[in-house]
Amino acid sequence: MPKQMTTDTSYRKINLEFLNNNGDDHFDIFYKTRSYGTVKYVRFATSKPEHHEKVVRLLESGDPMEDFYIHEGDLFKYYRHATTTLRKIVSNPKISFEKKAKKVYEVSKNIMKEFFENNASEKVLRTSDEVMEIMEECFQDYDVGFYGISKITNKDYYTYTHSVNVGLYCMTYGVKIKMNHDEVRMLGLGGMLHDVGKSKISENILNKKGLLTPQEFDIVKNHAPLGGEILNDMKCYTHSVVDMATQHHEKYKGGGYPRGIVGDEISFFARICKVMDVYDALTTRRSYKKAMNPFDTLTLMKKQMCDEFDAKILDNFIHYMGPEI
Repeated sequence: MPKQMTTDTSYRKINLEFLNNNGDDHFDIFYKTRSYGTVKYVRFATSKPEHHEKVVRLLESGDPMEDFYIHEGDLFKYYRHATTTLRKIVSNPKISFEKKAKKVYEVSKNIMKEFFENNASEKVLRTSDEVMEIMEECFQDYDVGFYGISKITNKDYYTYTHSVNVGLYCMTYGVKIKMNHDEVRMLGLGGMLHDVGKSKISENILNKKGLLTPQEFDIVKNHAPLGGEILNDMKCYTHSVVDMATQHHEKYKGGGYPRGIVGDEISFFARICKVMDVYDALTTRRSYKKAMNPFDTLTLMKKQMCDEFDAKILDNFIHYMGPEI
């Protein structure tokens, strides 16, 4: 019987393109080797300026032969590098919007994946603030519709991709209704963080392919108040952002959870998040269902689920989707 390969799970794959030679956040970069059934991580370079040329030469050579990694303890430093690089990319007029947006989406997705799947610290989660700020700046410079977002988002449902998708939809809605910059940023950030409470729910329940039992559904419903607690405890988010976590499953005409509040008792930001949350959930693939197309999704939301939404927000969303659906 062949010897089973073992590996150290404390290393994370990174994108060398997001490294830069500015700042004081230096860390070691590793490549992976396999020997006698064991995976080892060997230092390739550091992110210090004197090693940067080594990384640049590797990137210029084309597609690197090796994947590169950092230790999980250096994730915060890596994402600080990544946000600095993203700002340079977004400010470069020679780079297309689609390429800029895809780079920001990649970083956002990886941050949320670390939080949900690898129990990354809240310090890492905080880097999503700056990434959403960069995305907001990028979107404000272009007339981007919801169709434009659909070209960069992941179509398979994972909690982390769904979180970033909802953030982008919320942010775009804010731009369309001409919210101010701070409100757009908070709306996008709240959308991206709306499901953070799911980090406290068993993956066996969240990833269950069949229908949940009533007991399991009660457990899942706890993610809304848990999300509010997580964001409150971080003491850095506005009430609007916290409300998006706690209230995005409330229904406009009642019957939602966790509190069963109705109408304008539900935060305006949370009412927007409700629409975007449902839309993305229905239009992405899952292991047990196909993705619905945008037209059928909006028809369902308008005709069969209308009591769940603020009608004005839903109508605006449909209007802004326009002929693109």
